[in-house]
Amino acid sequence: MAIDRRVFLRSSGVAAFGALVPRICGLAPASNASEPFEWKTNDLILPFEVMAGRLRQKCLVPAGAEMQVPYNSSGVEVALQCSGENSPDQGMKSGVGQPGARLLFAGKREESTGGRQRLVCTHTDPVLHLRVESVYESFDGVPMVRRYSRVTNEGSLSVGVEFLSSAMLHGLASPQDYDRELRVHIALNSWMAEGQWHTLRPSEMGFVENERTSWSEAQAGNIGSWSTERYLPMAMVENLRLGLVWL
Repeated sequence: MAIDRRVFLRSSGVAAFGALVPRICGLAPASNASEPFEWKTNDLILPFEVMAGRLRQKCLVPAGAEMQVPYNSSGVEVALQCSGENSPDQGMKSGVGQPGARLLFAGKREESTGGRQRLVCTHTDPVLHLRVESVYESFDGVPMVRRYSRVTNEGSLSVGVEFLSSAMLHGLASPQDYDRELRVHIALNSWMAEGQWHTLRPSEMGFVENERTSWSEAQAGNIGSWSTERYLPMAMVENLRLGLVWL
């Protein structure tokens, strides 16, 4: 049963996430939708795998650095939480909310136009009849990737979207060694005192490592419409052992 609040999806509508990005329409399921694949730019490699029909993202690394990552881990490629849907962990981690956790991978498409490379991965939810597109874009001469998500309601009922991820990153460290291997760099902000960078262990931000299953999280956020009231909306995660930093 859908809750009639924060409803901004209609059967003919699209919620677009990312500024000034053209809509990409229509994506037929690929015949190799269950096979692992990689998307490469001139500077970065993004490997993916499909498990039980669901797309999972592996570690994002610079080109030529694949062998630096000794562990083989992956996680959900997109996260989506809708009104009236349950979350197994009571909402503490958006990555396991519904219908995101039940999205099925329908295929991918690659495009190349005017110095821009684009990968579009499509997911479907058979219950609410949603189509979710994960878009990756790279630009010639710029060693970075822009990532955003959008969702289309292809059903006849209104659906409320509580959360849709703009990007997910996985494989930042060995799953049991986050607190030993990772450092999180965040910038505290205040009026006339902007950009005060601090370095923290994940545990100092609330992530409790028990080497089994943890429902805790390392998080920072702002309340209200002032997006930089306490933190700058950016962060760096550094793996000390591998010598890699994700910004």
